This record gives sequence, C-alpha cells and structure tokens, in this order.
Amino acid sequence: MAQALDLEISRAELAAAGNEPAQVVRLTELVWTRVTRHYVAARGLDATSEDLAELSAYDREFERRDRAQRARKLAELNERLARDGLTLDERAHLEEFRAVLGRLALDETRSDTVSRDPGEPPPQYYRSGIEMWKMNKALYEEYGGTVALTVIGPEPHSARAALIADYERRGLVRFADMSLRKQVFALLAQPPPVVVPPDQVDFTPYWKLPIPPSYFPD
Repeated sequence: MAQALDLEISRAELAAAGNEPAQVVRLTELVWTRVTRHYVAARGLDATSEDLAELSAYDREFERRDRAQRARKLAELNERLARDGLTLDERAHLEEFRAVLGRLALDETRSDTVSRDPGEPPPQYYRSGIEMWKMNKALYEEYGGTVALTVIGPEPHSARAALIADYERRGLVRFADMSLRKQVFALLAQPPPVVVPPDQVDFTPYWKLPIPPSYFPD
C-alpha cells in the first residue's frame, strides 16, 4: 500500500481506521510521523541537554511568577469581598473567581507532594516540544510557503507536502495506490483555518522570549 523509509503500511492497517477519508488521514499521519523523525535525526535537530535545561528553567520561572500573581489576586478578592456595597451579581462573580483560584492553589499543593525529583530526566514532552519547534523552523527555512497559526505556535503548513514530495522523489516514500496518494496530498493542501502573514512569521520558541505578563494585573 505504502512505504515510509523502513515502515511498511498495509491495506489492512489502513482499513482498520474506518472509511476511506479516515484511511487517508491515517496514512498521512503514519507517513508524516516516520518522515519527520528521519528529518529531525538527519538534520541534527535533536533536543540537547542545554535545550532541555533552558526550557525547564523557563517553566519553573513562569510557574513561580504565575503563582505569585494568583496569590496576590486571591488576597485582593478576599479584600473586596469583605467590603460592603457589592451587588448580588458582583459578589457572586467575585466568589466564583475566588473559588477557581482556591481550587488551583489546592491542586498545586497536591502536585507539589508528588513533584518530579530534580535528578530525574525531564518529561518526554519537553524533548518532543523542542524538536517540533526546531523542525518547524528548519522546514520553513528550507521550503517556505504558507504558515498556519495553531494553539501551540506557528506551523509550516505548505512545507508538509513539500517534505513528503521530496522524500518521495528520493525514493524514501512510496505510494502503491495512486488514488490514495492523490488524496494524501489533497489533504495536506487544504488551507489552514488561520494563516500567519508572511511579514509576521516567527519561529522563535516561547521559552526564548521574555515571560509575558500574567493574565492578572499587578
């Protein structure tokens, strides 16, 4: 049915995904995952110990600032709720907000008791997140094209099809079913919901930027 480097993708494996559109999505996912793993390794985009330490330090500092701001906000809410003159709607809104902050503080207290030992390796999502950002930047620099804005940052949308086509030309990806191949590239070519204007494309990862102000005012 298809081959992505050393991964053989059978018709039976795709059939298990469901109808034909679901099979196309599954085939695209399998090919993309295998190709990008190879791309990261071939380009030396693996997360280094320095990368992991930098992201870990950013997250610790972000959490420290966030906790401090939420503690200040909770104290402010308690002070406002102790005053007279609030309408019923205002009091209900403030009490609901205070309850949310209280639950967050309780969750943090619980998580602190089972926190990761400093000597343990960082969680896998640190490594995969770093490598994703490195890969996305490298793909855009190599292939250009449309960049999508996603919940986890910019994604080199057009570069996905360009990378798979490049691997196909090199014989590293093969499609036995030309109809499925056509559908895979049609899926990859679908425009993203939100496009980043070319003059605003920036693949700097968030942990290399200044920590933004909290959603709570100081």
